[in-house]
Amino acid sequence: MILIEFVYMLVVDMCFMVALVLLMLPLGIWRQAAFAVMKRNFVGYFSNPTGYVFLCLFVLLTSFAAFWPHEFFTTNLANFDQLNKFLPYVMLVFIPAITMSLWAEERRQGTDELLLTLPAKDFDIVIGKYFAAVLVFTVSLLFSQLSNYAVLLAMTGGQLDNLLLFSTYLGYWFVGIAMISLGMVASFLTNNLTVGFIIGAALNAPLAFFSNADVIFSSSKWIQRLFDWSMLHRFDPFGRGLISASSICYFLGIVVIGIYLSLILIGRRHWLGGRDGTSMFWHYILRAAFLAITVIGGVLIVQHSPLNRARIDISDSQVSTLAEPTIALLERLSNDDDDSKPPIMIEAYVGSKVPTEYVKTKYDLVNLLREFDVLGGKRVQVTLHQGVEPFSEEAILAEQRFGIRPRKVSTQSRGAVREEDVILGLAVSSGPERIVIPFMPYGMPVEYELMRSINTVSKSERKTIGVVQTDALIGGATLQSQGKTQSIPRMMIVSELEKQYNVEPVNAAAEISLWIDDEDGSEQAKRRYDVLLVVQPSKMTPIELTNLIGAIYDGQPVLIFEDPYPNRDNFTHVVGSFLPRQFARSGTGTCDIQKLWDALDIDIDRQKMDIGNGRELLIPWLVWQRESENPYKRDNVLKMPERVVIRELNTTGGALFSGDSPIVNGISEVYFQFAGYFTLKPSTKLEYEQLVKTGAAGRILWSDWMRGMTSRDNDLLERSRGSANQSYTIAAHITGANVDPELLEVKKLPRDQANVNVVYVADMDILADYFVQIRNEPIQNNIEYLFQNMSFVLNAIDHLAGESTYLGLRTRRVRHVTLEEIEKTYEESLQEVYEVNTQYEIDFETAINEARSSVEEKVRPLKASIDELERLKDANKPYDAAKLAAKRVLLQTEEREQEAKFNARQQELDIERQEKKRATNLRAELKIQEIQRKFKLAAVLIPPIPPLLVGLVVFTRRRLREREGISKARRLK
Repeated sequence: MILIEFVYMLVVDMCFMVALVLLMLPLGIWRQAAFAVMKRNFVGYFSNPTGYVFLCLFVLLTSFAAFWPHEFFTTNLANFDQLNKFLPYVMLVFIPAITMSLWAEERRQGTDELLLTLPAKDFDIVIGKYFAAVLVFTVSLLFSQLSNYAVLLAMTGGQLDNLLLFSTYLGYWFVGIAMISLGMVASFLTNNLTVGFIIGAALNAPLAFFSNADVIFSSSKWIQRLFDWSMLHRFDPFGRGLISASSICYFLGIVVIGIYLSLILIGRRHWLGGRDGTSMFWHYILRAAFLAITVIGGVLIVQHSPLNRARIDISDSQVSTLAEPTIALLERLSNDDDDSKPPIMIEAYVGSKVPTEYVKTKYDLVNLLREFDVLGGKRVQVTLHQGVEPFSEEAILAEQRFGIRPRKVSTQSRGAVREEDVILGLAVSSGPERIVIPFMPYGMPVEYELMRSINTVSKSERKTIGVVQTDALIGGATLQSQGKTQSIPRMMIVSELEKQYNVEPVNAAAEISLWIDDEDGSEQAKRRYDVLLVVQPSKMTPIELTNLIGAIYDGQPVLIFEDPYPNRDNFTHVVGSFLPRQFARSGTGTCDIQKLWDALDIDIDRQKMDIGNGRELLIPWLVWQRESENPYKRDNVLKMPERVVIRELNTTGGALFSGDSPIVNGISEVYFQFAGYFTLKPSTKLEYEQLVKTGAAGRILWSDWMRGMTSRDNDLLERSRGSANQSYTIAAHITGANVDPELLEVKKLPRDQANVNVVYVADMDILADYFVQIRNEPIQNNIEYLFQNMSFVLNAIDHLAGESTYLGLRTRRVRHVTLEEIEKTYEESLQEVYEVNTQYEIDFETAINEARSSVEEKVRPLKASIDELERLKDANKPYDAAKLAAKRVLLQTEEREQEAKFNARQQELDIERQEKKRATNLRAELKIQEIQRKFKLAAVLIPPIPPLLVGLVVFTRRRLREREGISKARRLK
């Protein structure tokens, strides 16, 4: 694989070299003098040992800049982002070294007159020398690219985004040819190589340092203007895999200016011939100035015209390609000529340093904002504040204006936990509408959040979600139950919905649908809500359930979550489907949930249990899956089979998500806790689309599970679970017409048919705040969770509401190529830490039990003696009362002493356990750092070897050719 990838990159490089040769081919045909000058300078550079010294230095510096910064391994991205930051400064050393001798050396040796007397124009000489320097630079880049590429291949095990890396080096090439043109001007100004080097660096320095204008200037406008004209800013699209017309025009414009200035300087013998020696000086100064103005104007025209959108993402992973809905939205906004609409302002604040987990989010955020700025036209205006320090003026301003403030984030390094202040927030506004994301968690889908915010502030109206009030009370409430006040917190899923919809509570005690008079005098149902969200409808009153069923028949789209056993960790106030309500939220009656199931034509399996006095209790079934289906082996909680993680493909290869429904578009993993299941009645006339089903799974009665968990009887649990050989439906989309007359009686108004549009999910734990938190921060305890519960829920609501904009976008992730070899070592270290720590826990529990047994062994004889005396006392037989009292006092004293010894031993064992864990974690991190050091060492030792070998071969061959015409006798002398 590594060899194939390396050959592939060689082929890409060869194609570029062929294109470059074809570009220079006209020199050899129509400009033979220019071709001869180019050949002479190119060969002369590599015939000199100094050329190979500078070549090795360039390769070494690029390797240092690419792999030695600490951020390279922190970011864990297989690209040249670190080199991108330092390359303009490396170029300030290398480019003047190439250009300083182009003309200065000719003048110093006096060969410039010979060149000027050749039958060639000044343009031929200048263009020949320029292309010679370009070829030298191109060869240097090839050595650097292939060397650094080989190091990255080793770090990734052969998986690289080849075209992204190629576009990055193509950007370096454009930066280089622009800097060469300015460096060549310096060479025409002097005959001193050192002075030529200094002037060449000075001419290029402004464009290289404009990206750091904030060091000198305080005005944000000037900083932004200078940054826009920096080489680093214009190079940026290439570093993101984009071939940008605007950037190419910028670099070619500099080339044109540099070559023209060189032509003016080489032709001084013509325009310095006046009586005072400066007869044409101001003439050429004005010509050069007007040319510069023309080039700058041309770059600005391209930048502010549709040509600025002429950009192609050539990266394999399409890292800079927006999703089709995003592009459609930006095009709609940019083509909107209504000047009365306020622009959409995006102001983002990004800190200079972020922990490893946040690197991809920061990369995607900056990347997307730059694309939004280009594609959004005048309607979308992006202000990106990068490198914001926690206590800087920008950070204070961000907090005052938008409430965006640094957030403490914990990171671990060398066994120690550290806290860092991270700034990563943005505000989207349009007129009075504003959405602020104070902090963007690393698990949040960036493009989806940006697009949702832009779309929301640009719309004048939002659709409405009605949250039906049940005992679940997901909107939060304060209740009185048995004389106690119970506060039910508002669930995070409601806040997520409010970012896109109007969310209103719905009191189902009143009729949900509105009825209006139609033109023919009949009555027709009208929706008040685009979607109804109903959680645990079994905990509604009878009248509430009747109104809900009526709304369903009226064609109201409804999303229902009904759970046979809600997890008490998520919902402390809601009970399962067949248990009575716990408090009187709206009356005391409990509805018959079977009516809802009949209305939807679904069957729910349960068993009847006789609980005495002629009463029966309905016992639901819970779904469980085999341990082999659990993808998170290090998570002890998920080892419980009733916690079901469903992935896109199970171990048998069966698809567990509906491939046709937009609701599960892009969904690959959903986590259910103590979920139920349901089936469709065979006689139904409704359409039934399975959304989520289990793989080979089993079921267990809730009562058996409770008995087994309470008694910790694993054998009972295993017997009760039975075999796992069946697939169960957990979620489905139910649509169509149900014309059962008995079911239509829930509404008094007669109708020909009832339309059903319901998504039913047999679990409500999927809505828990835990899943919003795990989406935002998926890495917990060194385990990265891929649960997409929130995406599933929001997709279901969008689909029912007829909102297709975000379907598939929530689950879209840019595939970043990472350092897999480093990650492999990291995962091995984590697994080793897990196994060792597990063994430490076992050893700790064993030692505690032994210590407890030792304590009991110490007091056992004394307890036995006291028990014997108490038996005599209870049997009214003679006994020594003083002896009994003394032994009781002695037992209490001994128990206190032994308990103190036990506590001391327990504390000692706990400290020992913690120290062992810390030492294990430290060893694992040192192991990771060791492999990083090996790659760093290889990154600086290997790259200079190829140019050194080439230089050795060239000079050996040159030496042998020099000795060919020398006699043996003279060689011996």
